[in-house]
Amino acid sequence: MNTLPLSGIRILDLSRLLPGPYLTQLLADLGAEVIKVETPLVGDYARLAPPEMGLGNMYETINRGKKSLALNYRNPRGRELFLQLAGTADVVLEGFRPTIADKYGIGYAGVCAVKPDIVYCSLSGYGQSGPYQQRAGHDLNYLSIGGAFSLNGRPGEKPIPYGLPVADLSGGMLAAIAILGALVGRERSGQGMYLDLALLDGVISWVTPLALSAYFSGLEVRAGTHPLLGGRAFFNVYETSDGKYLTLAAIEPHFWGDFCKTIGRTDLIERQFDLALSAEMETIFLQKTRAEWLELFANNDACVEPVNSVEEMLADPQVQARGHIRMEAGKPVGMHSPFVFARVERSPAPALGADTNALLAEIGVSKEEISALAERRIIAIN
Repeated sequence: MNTLPLSGIRILDLSRLLPGPYLTQLLADLGAEVIKVETPLVGDYARLAPPEMGLGNMYETINRGKKSLALNYRNPRGRELFLQLAGTADVVLEGFRPTIADKYGIGYAGVCAVKPDIVYCSLSGYGQSGPYQQRAGHDLNYLSIGGAFSLNGRPGEKPIPYGLPVADLSGGMLAAIAILGALVGRERSGQGMYLDLALLDGVISWVTPLALSAYFSGLEVRAGTHPLLGGRAFFNVYETSDGKYLTLAAIEPHFWGDFCKTIGRTDLIERQFDLALSAEMETIFLQKTRAEWLELFANNDACVEPVNSVEEMLADPQVQARGHIRMEAGKPVGMHSPFVFARVERSPAPALGADTNALLAEIGVSKEEISALAERRIIAIN
């Protein structure tokens, strides 16, 4: 593909940390021009994320190929410049708490006045409506309210925090889909759109297919009881003799049959849904090392795979074949686009204010004013 799908689309991104930047990274990987609009002194908080929290490379991972405009949009002149730049944009994304963007004069009404067909997305924790709209929150809170957190623990045990920020990522991805839909709609109708997306919305979207299907089936949706949450032997995690783990996901009868034949236990085929089988399966898997099991299941459809650590994932031949991780001297140094069909080399994540000068010059701001704005710290230039 010579031209990426979103080439020519300009996005002003006022968000920071993970959900919004992850969203716009997906769109940047599809060819959009993403301009991070950051405060001049600190910028995106992810720039300062402490390595002690395991966030040392997060900024670089989800901001590659973007531009940075360091601008104090709370200042009257800064707000004027933001709105002037918004007149050249197709999408504006903000991640403030509800009403804050309007307070700064850069909300949907302000932007729409200069760009009537703008696609404007507000991405917040709980959304622009409802009794929780002004609550502070993070991923663990949204998962709790959305019912997802309760699914990550065995009966009688405390739920365990997920290994991934599911609410941040699912909410960001849902918002990306909404923005793409709004852009397609604008292409057909000529009209922009205001999008109200919440990180809680992403959680609910992911929880409801399983929850509602279980409800209509008369099943309780809990880890360790639901058939697809470790409640049956054919869909579970098993320890091997060397203290490692395998997943078995033989849902379809022919997959389960293949598994039983491979281990020489055809007597188990009719017991696929037997609640009493789980303990016996645990004993079976403890008879071999993980490597021995994987060799046994290498050429069949039993749906048996290793529980990879991050290090093992990096070395996995399928992951390497898809080229998701950027490697140098055998070590991971960053991410490639998840879209294999649209993968191109992109520039590194921008320094704070790296593109301030060029972007302001583009909208007609003189060199003299740019220097004056920098001296007054209304902008920052790198």
